[in-house]
Amino acid sequence: MSIYSDLHIKNGDVVLDAGNNPTYLTDRDVIAQDIVHAILDTGLANLLVSDRGTGVTQDTQTKIKLLVEDDVRIMPGTVKVEQNQVNKGQWWVHAKTIEFGAISSLIIEAQ
Repeated sequence: MSIYSDLHIKNGDVVLDAGNNPTYLTDRDVIAQDIVHAILDTGLANLLVSDRGTGVTQDTQTKIKLLVEDDVRIMPGTVKVEQNQVNKGQWWVHAKTIEFGAISSLIIEAQ
């Protein structure tokens, strides 16, 4: 039995299965999706990409950490925002949930 359930959204669209029915996420995946959507809704993810190489990036990472820690399902002090060292255009958020353990989600990927 799941505590949380939500539609699976990818690139702004509902993900459909082979029968064209919407797919759902549960628990840990719902929290990860909610966090990414919150970050995207604030516009902070775009700042990570547009402010590359400036001091603003560190401030943006701090703002994202504070936003994620405001989610009552996240364990305070566990949030990390980091750029992928191999693919420099990818930014990830990592955190620990209170009920379901660690999550890692791609925030944004510059093309």
